[in-house]
Amino acid sequence: MKVKFLDETEREIADLYCADLRGADLYCADLYGANLRSADLRSADLRSANLYGANLRSADLRSADLRGANLRSADLRSANLSGADLRGANLRSADLRSANLSGADLRGANIANTILPENYRVARLDFGGWPVLVTPTHTSIGCQSHENAKWLKADKRWIAAMAEGAVDWWARHGESVKAVIKDVQA
Repeated sequence: MKVKFLDETEREIADLYCADLRGADLYCADLYGANLRSADLRSADLRSANLYGANLRSADLRSADLRGANLRSADLRSANLSGADLRGANLRSADLRSANLSGADLRGANIANTILPENYRVARLDFGGWPVLVTPTHTSIGCQSHENAKWLKADKRWIAAMAEGAVDWWARHGESVKAVIKDVQA
């Protein structure tokens, strides 16, 4: 199957349905629109891979390294992402309904317009200045992403080292952020 792009070039779409790619080195691989439905990608290195629009429905991505991967508009319904490293991944508009995200690291991931599993609690806040994303394990404020336990016991010196104006911002919004963290963890 070929797809035409605006610049009139052609691109082959990989059909890797049910493929066994356990531990595969797919660093920077171009898998745009690939059919990886039900593929076994356990512990695969997919850092910086282009999986834009890929069909990863029911794929096994346990412990896969997806740091910086482009998963925009990918179909990840019922995928197993437990223990996957998704730091900095682009999951914008991806479909993660019924996906297993237990132990997945989403620090710095773009989850704008992402359809998340019903049981996955996440909060997006905008207090002005820095965007806040709270997941069950980590919270990102601006470019700072840390485990929730660190934010809950944050002190003025730790906050001051983050950015200019951080102490004032934290004084105004810190208690609200902590309340949301506790609610998301509940």
